[in-house]
Amino acid sequence: MATRYLLELCDTSGKHKPIAAFESDTPFHTVLVGERFDDIGWNRLDGVGIIASLDRPMRYTVHSIKHLVYSEAEGLTVKYCLNLTPFEGPSSPVWGNE
Repeated sequence: MATRYLLELCDTSGKHKPIAAFESDTPFHTVLVGERFDDIGWNRLDGVGIIASLDRPMRYTVHSIKHLVYSEAEGLTVKYCLNLTPFEGPSSPVWGNE
């Protein structure tokens, strides 16, 4: 039985809808509430394409996390749902924002 991993990112502002999703055959790294999570080029699920870049990131803070595990005909699915709150503050100089 195969295991697939899904990472779904939701913006808590506005309509609180999924904005990006990723799939992997291996687990995603651990993320904690309060951490920064920057969009540096996600292909948006609403069809608008890529609206951020490494030079012009959209910054978020992880608001909350939900984990789902369920079986499907193809195997086990492990889904991580990160609720992200827009972050408007300055980036640390360590990350290239002087």
